[in-house]
Amino acid sequence: MSIEKTNRLRIALQKAKAGLELQDEQNKENPSKLGRLLNKPTSLSSERRLVPSQPIHERPLMSAISKEVLGEDIGYQPTIDLENSHPVSRMKNLRERSFDESIPEGSLGDKIGFSSIGQPLWSSILDEQRNMPSNMIPTTMSRPKHGERLHHSTTLSSQTHWPQRLELRQRKTFKQWKVTPENEQATSVCESIIDHLGERHNPHLIIGANEVGKSHLLNATGQSVLRYFDGDVRIIRATELVGASQLPNDWQDAIATTVLLLIDDVHVIAAHEGHAQTVGHLVDHALNLGVHILCTSGTHPQEWPSSRLWGLLRNASASTVQPASEASLVMHIKHQTSLLGMLLEDAHIMQVLNHSGQSWRGVEAAISMLKDAHERGENIVDPEDVITLLTGRSLQPAMRSDSILEPSISLASDILKRATDVVYSEVDAGGIELHATTLDIKEDDWEPTEVSAEDISSANDLLEMHLRTTLEELTPEAPTVLDVDSRDQHLTHQLGTVSGQDIERTADVLAGIDASIDEALAERERLMVRDDLRLRHLEFKMEELLERTAHADANELIDIVDELRVIEHELGLVSEDAMEAFEMEDEEIRIAHLSTIRPTTRLLGEEE
Repeated sequence: MSIEKTNRLRIALQKAKAGLELQDEQNKENPSKLGRLLNKPTSLSSERRLVPSQPIHERPLMSAISKEVLGEDIGYQPTIDLENSHPVSRMKNLRERSFDESIPEGSLGDKIGFSSIGQPLWSSILDEQRNMPSNMIPTTMSRPKHGERLHHSTTLSSQTHWPQRLELRQRKTFKQWKVTPENEQATSVCESIIDHLGERHNPHLIIGANEVGKSHLLNATGQSVLRYFDGDVRIIRATELVGASQLPNDWQDAIATTVLLLIDDVHVIAAHEGHAQTVGHLVDHALNLGVHILCTSGTHPQEWPSSRLWGLLRNASASTVQPASEASLVMHIKHQTSLLGMLLEDAHIMQVLNHSGQSWRGVEAAISMLKDAHERGENIVDPEDVITLLTGRSLQPAMRSDSILEPSISLASDILKRATDVVYSEVDAGGIELHATTLDIKEDDWEPTEVSAEDISSANDLLEMHLRTTLEELTPEAPTVLDVDSRDQHLTHQLGTVSGQDIERTADVLAGIDASIDEALAERERLMVRDDLRLRHLEFKMEELLERTAHADANELIDIVDELRVIEHELGLVSEDAMEAFEMEDEEIRIAHLSTIRPTTRLLGEEE
């Protein structure tokens, strides 16, 4: 027995023991004398009392006692809820409540193995695991489903089957649809119709020649609408109406439940006068009900005869499906054959296109035959093998085995023959035959030459000389990839030789430039001489301060420090680092100016 089953049995046993009533405990001899006199057990009972057994959210004590005595709180429910809007809903609630009260929860079935509805407990558990309803009606008593012989849609005589309802199928859907540049516009319009049904392109007309895929696209759109929308999708095929002399008249009920109406080959219906009027009234009624109309046609409505149908569809939005091009068919053939592991060359694909007539149906038929041949184990090597299989013949295994046993030189000659085909000449009328003979390879006695350092240096000198000569002879210069904008080319445009009045202007400009250059140089020299004189003066003052420092007192030292700050400021102005000078300019230099007190004499009046 596994550990999991053992744990399950242990848990079930514990739950069963918890449900049993407590047995009388065997009284053991109490070691206490008073306990023996009072006839008390050895230990206290493990049974939990009322208050300690209550969870925290059920406390305080009064709520726990009221719950134990009075039971759970039950809200009052009237027999009939008069606030409901409809009497049927009130009767329904009354029946449900009376049914629930008639079967109490703690019934006898919980103890003897039956559910509340009388079904065995094991059977109800199985039904629950199988997602089966507990009150499901037996098969013999259930009502017939749609499509059965006894269903009302089959027994009642009705003509609502026209237009024909489109059934959900896996064929002719967008999974089998191939989008090409020729049908990309029509495909995008159909996708827009599916996303915005009844709002965009209503009605819409798909115009194209035969065998371009109009019916496939029409059917794929209908299948997508069936999957994504609730409602019927009905289709009218012109081939079914050609032999009918009169169309059914009771189609109003069918259109009422339709969300999309498909009409295939509507140009054939428009050519029949009676059918065009009837289908025109049907389309008019469908458009008034909001039904989306999607049609296919081989010609434009301008070429149709005048009718009710022509009046409704002449101004409809239209998309054109062009015949498939060779490039689209080639890509389709490569894609389909690559899924089978068949890598065909261009020669094989051209054979398939030539045999199929460059049409979708012909290509699909050819691909089907190639798939059957691939499943039979046929090995397609040459383009002729493709023609053999497409014509219904099988490849001969004897020829295939002989070709495999041929030597390699014959295979090489076949490759050369296929590549060159025939070499024609004006001299030889019969052509030229190519023969390959074996080459007589003699012994090679060549040895590499020894190269010395002098040879290498002389070779380098010769190379440099040739490079220098070649670079000097290069005219004009190699153009650069960097160029100015077209609006600024006049700034760098070379005018060539200066002549006429331009010579005088050029001379004046150059003279002005010369004068400005000389003036700038003179100003620079003047500044340098000034800075030199200032530095010499500062040097002389610093030497003088150095001599004064040796015999200076406190007041003189203060004066010396102030003078040093002035010298430092002037040095900052002269030095290249202008930032020090700027910082010194921000600070206010305070120099103490000592005044001299001189004696004064008072003049008397007589002396004056």
